[in-house]
Amino acid sequence: MGNSILTMQMSLDGVVSGEDRWMTLSEEIFEDYLEYYNSVDTIIVGRNSYASLAQHWQQAENSSNSLERAIAVRINEIPKVVISRSEVDLIWRNSQQIVVTDAQSFARELEALKKQVNQISVESGVHTWQSFIQNDLFDELWLLVHPVIVSQGQRLFALAENNNPFVYVAPKHTRTG
Repeated sequence: MGNSILTMQMSLDGVVSGEDRWMTLSEEIFEDYLEYYNSVDTIIVGRNSYASLAQHWQQAENSSNSLERAIAVRINEIPKVVISRSEVDLIWRNSQQIVVTDAQSFARELEALKKQVNQISVESGVHTWQSFIQNDLFDELWLLVHPVIVSQGQRLFALAENNNPFVYVAPKHTRTG
């Protein structure tokens, strides 16, 4: 059975939205991301962030940064699944859509997908991550916590209803956080 990993950038105060305004990426983070994506079989994204991610990563294949370019090439090769309640125009190569109607169909579709692949990276967006958390459908959190307090924005655990203990597995500090 596959492993689903929620991966995201997060501020110290738990904000996971608008990260382009406050996150700081470094070569070290790019190296970690490239290693991570080399282990991923499938990427899941939500409908709201699908188009912007597709545009960014397709354009990033032409980046002047060789690590970002390598990450883009890898991400664009990986099969992607868009989770949505309505139809989406699939503009990113290797994309397919799963239409869900409720929490039960969401859980069924994810369990079926996990039987087919080893490593699933759940990329975004906030509502998609929150759905995974609310329905306890994830196996790991891969958080890149940035040393900044944003104060405004969507918080990852804002809708969490249960007390979920986590195990701190592989902490790593970088120059930027």
